[in-house]
Amino acid sequence: ILASAFQSAGQRCSALRVLYVQKDVEKKMLEMLRGAMEALNLGDPWLISTDVGPVIDDEAQTSIRDYCTRMGLQGRLIAKLEAPKSGRFVAPHVFRVKGIEEMEREVFGPVLHVASFDADEIDAVIAAINRKGYGLTFGLHTRIEGRVQHFVDGIHAGNIYVNRNQIGAV
Repeated sequence: ILASAFQSAGQRCSALRVLYVQKDVEKKMLEMLRGAMEALNLGDPWLISTDVGPVIDDEAQTSIRDYCTRMGLQGRLIAKLEAPKSGRFVAPHVFRVKGIEEMEREVFGPVLHVASFDADEIDAVIAAINRKGYGLTFGLHTRIEGRVQHFVDGIHAGNIYVNRNQIGAV
């Protein structure tokens, strides 16, 4: 999740933008996500120790920061880090959304949106994702083999990754 959402400062076309989490594991997963985020190092992308580098330009930085401010004012913030004061850095942020249908546009930055669903709502999640039309990349993490096939058969995406990060073609 961290690599898919935040590597390359979330600027890849295949970056994770919306994470759907089944409600019965959501609390634990968000605790783990917050903890893992704390270990991220923001800085110079030439350094091997850096996990999240800067965004491409000042315009992108301003746009992403403004978006994060608006989402924060709406009370949607789940987690965020602090960005270095100098440079074109944007701190990784995680926000709560009801679903992908709330996404007015893709945010090309270190911004992850989390939506939760009940186990019996899988088909509704698939339908919502397909309706949105963001069909470049889809990732799935599950231990349930039947669920893998259900998603693979139902999702309209160019690339589907299962139980791995979704950035960087194989």
